[in-house]
Amino acid sequence: MFPLLFKLSDKKLLFIGGGNVAKRKLLSILNQSSPEVTIISKELHPDIKKLLSSNKITWINSNFKEELLKEKYYFAFICTDDKELNRKAALILKKLGTPVNICDNKELSDFFMPAVISQDDITISVSTKGKSPAFAKQLKEVISKTLKGLK
Repeated sequence: MFPLLFKLSDKKLLFIGGGNVAKRKLLSILNQSSPEVTIISKELHPDIKKLLSSNKITWINSNFKEELLKEKYYFAFICTDDKELNRKAALILKKLGTPVNICDNKELSDFFMPAVISQDDITISVSTKGKSPAFAKQLKEVISKTLKGLK
């Protein structure tokens, strides 16, 4: 594992699934950048629906099908509660050359979402390599408070 920071503005990102996990990951990304996002999902979290008109987000109201992949995506986030669908989508996207993050399969994931602290010109990310997002979030809060105390 090696941490990197990516410029995601105007990059095409794909989300498969539109529930709580997708919302959390999407909001984290939108706090740092303004990518072009496509979401493939039959259901969409109300908080994501609110973002449809104000951001570069396209919603494809459908179950995932390979034929819906009409573009090349920079990264894909697979966030459904169907483990077999997640695995199938990941294998298809990997074959197309798209790095994937799968919410329930860290072994098949190409990258992980860190907890991110951004303050002025400082960006710090905390990762547990997908093992404990709750602990990463806790550590993020401690670091954030510490940074605020240094000002």
